[in-house]
Amino acid sequence: MEKKAIAVDLTTPKDSAQVLPQAPILSSQQTEWEGIFFAYYRHPSHETLEHYLMQHTLIVTNGNSQFQVEQRIDNQFKRYQNGNGRFDIFPANLSHWAYWDREIEFSAIAICPKFLQRLVIKEHKIKEIELIPQLGIIDPIIAHITLALKAEIETGCLTGRLYGESLGTALAMRLIQNYSVFKPQISYKSKGLPKSQLRQVIDYINAHLSRDISLSELAEVAFMSESHFTRLFKQSMGITPYQYLLEQRIERAKQLLKQNKIAIADVALQCGFANQTHLTKRFRQFTGVTPKVYRNEY
Repeated sequence: MEKKAIAVDLTTPKDSAQVLPQAPILSSQQTEWEGIFFAYYRHPSHETLEHYLMQHTLIVTNGNSQFQVEQRIDNQFKRYQNGNGRFDIFPANLSHWAYWDREIEFSAIAICPKFLQRLVIKEHKIKEIELIPQLGIIDPIIAHITLALKAEIETGCLTGRLYGESLGTALAMRLIQNYSVFKPQISYKSKGLPKSQLRQVIDYINAHLSRDISLSELAEVAFMSESHFTRLFKQSMGITPYQYLLEQRIERAKQLLKQNKIAIADVALQCGFANQTHLTKRFRQFTGVTPKVYRNEY
């Protein structure tokens, strides 16, 4: 009797252990990123159970690895050489089985189908995004975003939700534009956000600098999807929402540092930095000096 495929939610350790018994080396489990989950694995030769994933999932191989893999997706079988940064796309809810022949390292990125849908539904009024399964693909942009997500987790996600979610949105839009049945036509003729919406977003950012602002929050202020908002904001300001947020935090820190009564550690927290060390690192990048030196100069 044929065994029924099991459902796997990669964001849940108990679920992921059904197909990948070893725990990830790195994980975004403790972050509050909306719609996207990242994990990095080192796993020996392994054969998975027949399963289907509840999220759209990318498996991005380590750039220095090469191995033989067998995959069966929705009853379609393929044996091939994988590794060296190639990636596979497994759409949600398709039955899947895999076997690889040696220890490998790879990133697993799970994207919530509702998150993917939300990125385009407001502009294109479509009911469902259907990703096309892919095996052993090379895409430099996806490779770059994967490395950026991994680096963000390795450094403790000090930059906050906006940066990680912006990367997730960029990755999701890459999938929609290049690896889906429906490929939306993105118009770049717009000159950016209308002035009233831009002012609302800027005011919101400045009023909440101490908070861990999410990309979805800012998109809601502008009444549009995360992807559309990010694109139009950059057209308006010349920089991404995250870069603008960081600049404003540095400017607020400068103002507070001139008030000698406020400890530098408190300045960091009031400006939305994780701690004094994080403030010092970013402050030096922007100004060329540490917060302490800046305070002494003023």
